[in-house]
Amino acid sequence: MTAMERNDSLSRRSAIRFGGVVAVGLLAGCTEGGSDPEDDEDGVELEEEADDADPPDEDWDDEWGEVDTIELDAEEDGWIGRRPSVIEDVENPDIALYEGREYEIVWTNTDGSSHNFAVADENTTIETSSFVDEESETTELTFEATAEIELYLCETHPEEMTGSIEMRSE
Repeated sequence: MTAMERNDSLSRRSAIRFGGVVAVGLLAGCTEGGSDPEDDEDGVELEEEADDADPPDEDWDDEWGEVDTIELDAEEDGWIGRRPSVIEDVENPDIALYEGREYEIVWTNTDGSSHNFAVADENTTIETSSFVDEESETTELTFEATAEIELYLCETHPEEMTGSIEMRSE
């Protein structure tokens, strides 16, 4: 056997061994620890929440043109949309505003925890309502939509109670 024949056979053996290891690894990855998202309640909930975050394009776009009042319920788990109908029962709904228009946000404290409603850019609060800590108490915030506004939140519960604002031009 020559040196060249020995190197070819080693390379061939190495390739076969490597292919076998890869095949076993792939097979193990497909069968161990995996779960069908349809069988996993958490997977279903995440899919449903993700669906809530993406507004239906046609209705969503059409509905915002005439809106000047937005109604929400405040609870520690998130803001719940009430009006306009496109955000009804959606948790932390995306909101579309037109730059330069005046808006009124009307919200009701539904759990008795301390909440407020604020609009902000990435780092700074731009407008804010007073804090409300009595269940069923309703308050409002009136403000002019400006290009800086990117999101809304409750400053007491910013992790759970935050939503996006899409700023539009007329």
